[in-house]
Amino acid sequence: MKKTILLVSFSLLAFLSCANESSATSTMPDVSKPEAVQKFNLAIKKVAMEKEPAPTTPRTSAELSDYKKEMLLPAAKDLIASSGVSYSEIERQTGGDREKILKWAVEVYGDYNKQTNKNYKSEN
Repeated sequence: MKKTILLVSFSLLAFLSCANESSATSTMPDVSKPEAVQKFNLAIKKVAMEKEPAPTTPRTSAELSDYKKEMLLPAAKDLIASSGVSYSEIERQTGGDREKILKWAVEVYGDYNKQTNKNYKSEN
């Protein structure tokens, strides 16, 4: 469980750092991205910039707090749903587990970015 949470945390950080890097060097407009990907990207940025209330228990890992997970959850569900999965199917497959939903959303987000980069490289 800790490995999954840690993986999601590092994945989000990696995507966030890549998003900042590509926005400075890329000439592709964000308008071409589906709305769900844009919402998830904005949610990641908002979570990264958000100051948390003082934690009730000290954390020793880079895992996201419950507060930040809740901030990401609606955009994560929308992103998964934009790939053709119904909301009820999301709940059925994950059992409502936030970590599973966030991990799934990061996978969809990564797949979309890989496809976008592949298409961009083939155009040039």
